[in-house]
Amino acid sequence: MPCACSCPPPCRCSSTLLLCDTTTTTTPVALTIVDDTVATLGLEARFPDLAGSHAALWSGGSLTYPADPNGSAGDGTQVYRTAVGRITATPPNCEGATGTLTVSARVTLNGPGRGQREDGSLRLFRNTTLTGFDNVMPDAPVGHVETLTTSAPITAADLASGTLYVALYLETFHVTSKSWTADQFTITAQLNGCAVQFLRTFVIDCNTGAILNHSDTTLDGRPYTPTGQVGQCSAPGDSSS
Repeated sequence: MPCACSCPPPCRCSSTLLLCDTTTTTTPVALTIVDDTVATLGLEARFPDLAGSHAALWSGGSLTYPADPNGSAGDGTQVYRTAVGRITATPPNCEGATGTLTVSARVTLNGPGRGQREDGSLRLFRNTTLTGFDNVMPDAPVGHVETLTTSAPITAADLASGTLYVALYLETFHVTSKSWTADQFTITAQLNGCAVQFLRTFVIDCNTGAILNHSDTTLDGRPYTPTGQVGQCSAPGDSSS
């Protein structure tokens, strides 16, 4: 549509649109983890909650799993104290994107007892469904140190809905009492199919409305080159001058 022009020919005006580039590159996502409980995951009686806040673990610090004196806190025979975290994120312009969630943690068996068969596990859940796990070495000796890592497929909708959970459980009583230290926790999410917002400015002939050329920039004015499919954003905006 021709724009108004009071100056002599040639007359030019510009129009700027907010567009989205659905890139072919992988986009890292900022995540939030808050404490949750084993009841959310529907775990068995032998997996009671680890008492207290787990925030130190989720932030990469150290968390102690104290030894249980007997099996009364679990199923009477075994106790696997469990720290559960609920994972959320609100990645912008990622509707329909899919990717991978990865968690890792280091565990140290302090004793005084050694591990008995299944010693613990780092696990990922979607609601109550197990999606990934890495188990501690069975029958671990006192002083055993191991880094656990597991990954699972996710969608942007999973992150936004808050249906993803991480759980780290460690055996604090089975035949003998034992304590653990968990630390060096990390979590990353990568999504494919997110869109990058950018501005496209058109130079228009005022009299005919013909688009003469255009240029693309980031939202803060730096040159930008689209790498994927360009289209309107989910919440489009535009301005003209």
